[in-house]
Amino acid sequence: MIGRLIDRMRNIHNGILGINARNLACVYPLNPRRHFPRADNKLLCKQLLEKEQIAHPKTLAIYNQYRDLLCLEADIESLDGFAVKPERGCGGRGILIVERDADGLLRSHGESVSSAELRAHIYRILTGCFSLEKVSDSAFIEQLIISDDTFKDVSFGGLPDFRIILYQQIPVMAMARVPTVESGGLANLHQGALGLGIDMQTGMTTQAVYRNRCVTHTPDTNKLLVGIRIPHWENILDMATQSSHIFGLGYLGVDIVIDRCQGPMVIEVNVRPGLNIQLANAAGLKANIPWEAAL
Repeated sequence: MIGRLIDRMRNIHNGILGINARNLACVYPLNPRRHFPRADNKLLCKQLLEKEQIAHPKTLAIYNQYRDLLCLEADIESLDGFAVKPERGCGGRGILIVERDADGLLRSHGESVSSAELRAHIYRILTGCFSLEKVSDSAFIEQLIISDDTFKDVSFGGLPDFRIILYQQIPVMAMARVPTVESGGLANLHQGALGLGIDMQTGMTTQAVYRNRCVTHTPDTNKLLVGIRIPHWENILDMATQSSHIFGLGYLGVDIVIDRCQGPMVIEVNVRPGLNIQLANAAGLKANIPWEAAL
């Protein structure tokens, strides 16, 4: 199977959409600069999703200034778990997942975290350490998403998610991003997460990449990655399409997770979605969008 995937990747080389072509054909002509904040600003993004009644994680507290941190203990006192996020972060930087057990607060990998450390982390967010422009930022606490069991045998902790690429409001390519031991429980391909290509019609995983190499089994548990059926697939595509209509963007990536109790939820919208999704699908985006017409 690996040999067939490698051959397929060689055959689609000419169909791969590069960064320059993506920017010239998709990002610049289809995404007005004035609409970038709708996606880059996570709180504004959530407001737009709320207005259109598109499911997304609930915001539990917002910190705009250092003095707001005086309320931190009261804000988290009754929470069993939560996520801390920067308003203008990118690439997952600055996100802290916290759970509570009998002994106190824990990071996602089980290490304890004190309220003082939590306050220090939020302080770093406010100073702009994780923001796109490296300027002062806001932080917010969000409900903790509990992943469903779709990837329980192939995922190491963390929260798997789905990236849907849309061109002119049409879903053209999708992948699942699955945390590994190497990625530290994060669904970030650059940090060692798995990328699983998904058949757009059936919602079934078709192949996978790990560190830009074609694989068929997870490096942690040696479980098969191909042939996993994604539940709620039609609903996921509908949510991505709905989201694309409200952001004023013609080319975007919509990130969706499946909560165990609440089902699919939009967690982020991307103005400049990365291109590793092509490796995960062993297919180029050029075949799915009329990119040459825009050049």
